[in-house]
Amino acid sequence: MTSTSFRVRSGVALVVFMAGCGTAKEGTAPRISRVEPVPPPESVWLPAGRFEMGSPAGELERDVDEGPRTEAAFERFQMDVTPVTARAFAARREQVRAKDPQARWWSDAETPSEWLGRCNLDSERTDHPMNCVDWRAARAYCELVGGALPTEAEWEYAVRASTTSAFWWGESFDTEHVVGSVSCGSRGCLGATAPVVHAGPRCNGWGLCDMAGNVWQWTATGYQERLGEDAPPEPSGVPEKPVHRGGSWLNHLPGLFRSAHRGLAYPKNGLTGVGFRCVHRP
Repeated sequence: MTSTSFRVRSGVALVVFMAGCGTAKEGTAPRISRVEPVPPPESVWLPAGRFEMGSPAGELERDVDEGPRTEAAFERFQMDVTPVTARAFAARREQVRAKDPQARWWSDAETPSEWLGRCNLDSERTDHPMNCVDWRAARAYCELVGGALPTEAEWEYAVRASTTSAFWWGESFDTEHVVGSVSCGSRGCLGATAPVVHAGPRCNGWGLCDMAGNVWQWTATGYQERLGEDAPPEPSGVPEKPVHRGGSWLNHLPGLFRSAHRGLAYPKNGLTGVGFRCVHRP
């Protein structure tokens, strides 16, 4: 495990609050304060289908835990087009705290000095992915918006978008499709996350954006060294080492952005390179 890759072995309704607790007098309009509505990320329907999860033995930079290849089948479901943004999370942070008091996250001002980059919450980077968020907070947020964290298999099905190549765009790495540090030599190190996008070269064939790069994304799945094996359930309902997928702005190794690459971290970790997105099942 490294500090940058974590493991490299190979719409919301407008909220209206009443001011005060008393009943408004007849003929007097109640005093209200309005919170700017923050729509959840746009989501898209992903088609029902089957796919082979994992990577073939000859794939460049393949890790041993990307096998054995396992077939998985899905009914149609929805996934957020982008990672959840700092702005969207900020609008629900108190609800997240109430839903899971053990959930943790860090704001820009609270960014630990030993972490690379900055936390996006409570900064001007409101349209960047919410990072510095632990697994419990990500799960609570998704449940609050009527969704869930994707399973690892759902995530890989989504990033592949019917492709079988090493990367969702083809067999060769291309910096045009990711927010990462691989291109430091050509355009300077990014040094931070980037604003989310809803179209363009960072979006795959199913319209999902930043599935490779910007931030790693938490999944609901606990890590096992072999695909197709479920991690033993934890009494707390929190995986011991949840899998996260996708690579981040911190990463400089092209192999970490492959569709089959698996990362993992402890659920209390909330580093600057970790975020999440939600799925919505029928």
